[in-house]
Amino acid sequence: MLTPEHVLLARDPETTRQQILAGAVAASLAKAPPYPAGLTTREVEVLRLVAQGLTDMRVAEQLIISPRTVNTHLTSIYNKLGVDSRAAATRFAVEHRLV
Repeated sequence: MLTPEHVLLARDPETTRQQILAGAVAASLAKAPPYPAGLTTREVEVLRLVAQGLTDMRVAEQLIISPRTVNTHLTSIYNKLGVDSRAAATRFAVEHRLV
């Protein structure tokens, strides 16, 4: 079965390929989070709360996740940022205007 893209390719292959490619690139960029160091949206949520001084238990309550999951996120955050403390992660958050 022919899709609309196939029909368009048959009419004007070069223009249609460019349009399809441009659409794919735009969709990909729309999904990419605007966060530094490859942080995910959830990691930024955790980092923001940690930077506000919340404990793992309080972060867990705020995000409705377990304290162990908070710890897992923090480990990932520390690895991505190349830091090993809440204070250093907080500094990164402030410097990158995440809080």
